[in-house]
Amino acid sequence: MKSNNKLFFWRTGFMGVALILSGIFFLLTNFSVIPPVGYAVDRVIGILFFITGVVFAFFQGRGGGLFWFIIPAGVAFSFGSFTLVVGISKIFSLTAATILGIGFGTTFLIVFLLQKAQWWALLPTGSLYGVSLWISMVSIQPQISYHPVFLLLCIGVSFLCIYFFSVQKLKMRFALFTGSIIILSAVIYYFLIFFIEFKLFWAILLIVLGISIPIIFIIINKKSAYEKKSIM
Repeated sequence: MKSNNKLFFWRTGFMGVALILSGIFFLLTNFSVIPPVGYAVDRVIGILFFITGVVFAFFQGRGGGLFWFIIPAGVAFSFGSFTLVVGISKIFSLTAATILGIGFGTTFLIVFLLQKAQWWALLPTGSLYGVSLWISMVSIQPQISYHPVFLLLCIGVSFLCIYFFSVQKLKMRFALFTGSIIILSAVIYYFLIFFIEFKLFWAILLIVLGISIPIIFIIINKKSAYEKKSIM
C-alpha cells in the first residue's frame, strides 16, 4: 500500500512540481534574478515551450504507458528555459549545447529516479552532462580542446552509479568494471594532455610508479596471507 501511494505521488505530483518550478522560474525572470532576453518573440516562444511541457506533464500524471511523456516534458522545459534566458536565435551555439545538455540530462535522471528499474537512463544522463561539462571546461582550460576527457569521466561515473544503485549487484558487476576502466582511462588521458609537453612528466610518472608498485604488492601479499589463514 505504501509503494502504491509513493507511485501515485510521483505520477500525479510531477505535474504539480513542474508547475511550481515553472512559476518560480518566471518569478526569477520577472525580478531579473535570472536576466531574461529582451525580445518579445523569445518570451512568447519560451512560454509556449513551458505550456507544452506542462501539457506533457499532465498526461504523464495519468500513469501507465504515458509515464514516458516525462521525456518530451523535460525537453520542452529545457528549450523554454533556454529561449527565455538566452534567446532562440542562439539555438546552435555552444551555450545552447551546454544548457540543453544539462536539461536533457536532468530529464533522463528524473526517469531513473522515478523508476529505478530503468537503469539505462543513467547512460544518457552521464553522456549529456559530460558534453555540457566538456564545453564548459574548454573555456577554462583551452588545452582540452577536442579531447573528450570529461565526457568519458561522466560516462564512467554513470556506470558506477548503475552498479551502486542496483539491487542485484552481482548481475551489474560489468557496470563496476566498465565504469572503473573508463574513469581510469579519462584520468590518464587528462594528465597526458597537460603533462606530455613538460619535461617533468616522465620524472613525475616514474615517482608515481615507484610509490604505487610497492603499495600494490603489499596489498596483494596481505590479501593472499589473509586468504591462506581463512583456509587454514
